[in-house]
Amino acid sequence: MNWMSELQSINYIAVAVATIASYLLGFAWYHWAVFGEAWASALDITKEEADNTEGLGFAFIMSLISGLTKALLIALLIAATNISGVLDGAFFGAVVAIVFTITSLGYYNGFARVSSKLTFINSAHSIVELTLIGAIIGAFT
Repeated sequence: MNWMSELQSINYIAVAVATIASYLLGFAWYHWAVFGEAWASALDITKEEADNTEGLGFAFIMSLISGLTKALLIALLIAATNISGVLDGAFFGAVVAIVFTITSLGYYNGFARVSSKLTFINSAHSIVELTLIGAIIGAFT
């Protein structure tokens, strides 16, 4: 496989759309009305503490960079494996999330004695996020 050739075949508009969708999903996922209250409870923080974004600029930037790098990698792997279509892309993204993210969060958080509720909320977000990214990239191929 020629990585440079695969990088040239990526649809960068799809990557941009998937990056923005990833960022918006995080905003919605951790919103108080969705999983924000359960997430804050698992962290033992109040709504006021959860809503306070002071000092979180770096975290928001990293969230955007994270979405971009995930979208780029999924796009590269989808191009390299000739996957196309929304469903195949979504399935591929879900598999990547399950294999890498959930297994990692499961044992990291297990050893750190992090609440299983928090692990579930974050792991489910990862599955939905990478499934969404895969679906978007697949839709553009």
